[in-house]
Amino acid sequence: MALINQAYGPKRLTKVPYTYRQAVLELFTAGLIWGGSFTLMRWGLESFSATTLIFWRFLIAFILGEALHYIFNKKLFRQSWYDARLAMLAGFFLGLSLFFQTYGLYFTTATNSGFITSLYVVLIPIIGALFFKTTIKAHHIVLSLMAFCGMGFLLDLQSLYLQKGEVLTLGAALTAAFQIIFIGKNAVHARSAFRFNNYQTFWSLLTILPFLVFDIRSNDLSLWPQQVSLASVLSMLSLAIVVSIGAFYLQVRAQRVLSTTTSSMLCLLEAPFAFIFAAYFLQERLGPIQFLGAAIILLSCTLSIFIDRPKNRRS
Repeated sequence: MALINQAYGPKRLTKVPYTYRQAVLELFTAGLIWGGSFTLMRWGLESFSATTLIFWRFLIAFILGEALHYIFNKKLFRQSWYDARLAMLAGFFLGLSLFFQTYGLYFTTATNSGFITSLYVVLIPIIGALFFKTTIKAHHIVLSLMAFCGMGFLLDLQSLYLQKGEVLTLGAALTAAFQIIFIGKNAVHARSAFRFNNYQTFWSLLTILPFLVFDIRSNDLSLWPQQVSLASVLSMLSLAIVVSIGAFYLQVRAQRVLSTTTSSMLCLLEAPFAFIFAAYFLQERLGPIQFLGAAIILLSCTLSIFIDRPKNRRS
């Protein structure tokens, strides 16, 4: 628990003011990218197993991310080793979340998975009050429940039954809530938001290694598929570069400004974006009720942004 309560460490260097509006826009962009990642994962799983797909995604993202940081900012690269410690817990819970979510999809539908994962919006204020002594405000509860109801409409609540896959995905929601909380607590002390995300990826990689070894041994798998399609390889590379390096970096940057609750609301935007990509690339369709759910989510996000905005900001 000592790491949670630390308020020291290298202070970030900000050359250009990073505004609340920029943070909202960047997390909105991250949500758009995460929405597309569901389609990419579907294509990736055509050749890779769940654990090997996650392994190659994290490994490539970490190596490439470190190389890019060294090439473009050698000075900050040498000064940001402390960020590895700050990113440890966020990376641990991110690795668990993706593992539970991916394996849950073997036993449940993508619709149920998306709905249950969205529970992190409701879980974050509860976890904060139970473990971190934060205060739950009335509008946090109302907007969280509002977003939760929107997800129910969007993802067809009537078809939800908690079976094996749903229980695994509930674990993904719980660990995702902790990941968002720890980014909010620790990223603000990081020397480099980009390096913090690289180390988050590193700790996520270490977290899934035991599951990878077990999966390979028990199912007689190879680390690289014997037969792999070009679409699967390109999807895996896109998950590594665009999602793990790009989108999660934007999340880290944004959460240095936004409250944890507002961040979780904006992260919910990945659900309607996921439907848009799936409808276009996977021929999935949205009914009127699902469109209503998407509208409710967007409204709850907008209200959360407006209520939690800095009152003295000029931009």
